[in-house]
Order: sequence, then C-alpha cells, then structure tokens
Amino acid sequence: MRSQKQSPHIGYVVALCGIMSGLALTLMFVLGMIPAFEYISPAAAGILIWVIRERLGVKYGLTSYLAVGILCFLITMNYEASMMYLVLLGYYPIVREYFQKIPLFLLRLLAKLALYALTATGAYLALIYLFGMSALLEDIGEFGKYGSLVLLVMGAMAFLMYDLFLGMFAPFYEKLIKPKIQKRMR
Repeated sequence: MRSQKQSPHIGYVVALCGIMSGLALTLMFVLGMIPAFEYISPAAAGILIWVIRERLGVKYGLTSYLAVGILCFLITMNYEASMMYLVLLGYYPIVREYFQKIPLFLLRLLAKLALYALTATGAYLALIYLFGMSALLEDIGEFGKYGSLVLLVMGAMAFLMYDLFLGMFAPFYEKLIKPKIQKRMR
C-alpha cells in the first residue's frame, strides 16, 4: 500500500489527466454548440481541470489546461467559448488559490476583477481583430452607446459568481468526491 507522501503511479497520472481532459474537451464541444452554454462550458471544463490540479499538482493541471485549450480551437466550432476557456475560465480554478492568499478582501476582489477585465477585454479584442469576428461588435451595438461596458460589468458579476462557486466546490470536493477517488485508488 502506498503512503500519501509518494507520488502517484504514472498510470494513474495518465488516466486521470486523460479522462478529465477528455471530459473537459467533450463539454466544450457539445455544450459549445448551444448558445446559452457559451460561458458555462468553459467554466465547467475549468472545474474538471481543477480536479487534476487538486490531485496531482499545478504542473499537471496547467499542462492539461493547455492541451484542452489548444484542442478546443482545433475541434470545437465556438471560438468565443474556446477563447474564454483559454484566456480565463480554464486556468482560473488552478490559480485561484494564489489569489486567495491576498490577505485583504477588497484587495483580493480588485485583483480578481482586474484579471477578469484584462483577460475578457483581450479575448474579445483578439476575437474581433485576429479572428475577424466583427459580428461581435454589431451585436454590442444593439445595447447602445455603453453596450460593451454593460456587458463587461455583467460578465464581471458572472465571474464573481463563478469564483464564489469555486470556493463552495472545494469543501464539497474534499468531503464527498475526494474520499471516493481515494477509495478507488487502493
């Protein structure tokens, strides 16, 4: 029987990374086709990658995140969902613990919102100017003069709800899911 301090067997590492990454990619592919799930699918895929980070460490989590992100652009048809996964929602669950170490709540909140604002703005600029998706600008025009700002604020609220969910998911994972995974490993 293995002690907790030893690193997991390579077969376990490959199996966990492969299954979780495959499931994340499947979510991105299937749910990405449904317009209402454009942001839910990258968020759910990010949570699956978080499980890899939780079980195996940051190195395997980031490697799996990058693999899923690259494959999303090659396989899925929804570039907007793929971009949101790649620039924010895919890696945020992995790096969230570093933000949680910021001692002051207001400073922590501002850091998270700054990350969101920079990455969301960069993602949409890349989609519009690099991928030629100028239809996104036309869609924003329907909201009026301040449409892009309104969408950015709404996205920030959704991002904060995602962050809150991640905070609630970690104890749920520790109490219910992790013991079942460890039981299967024996």
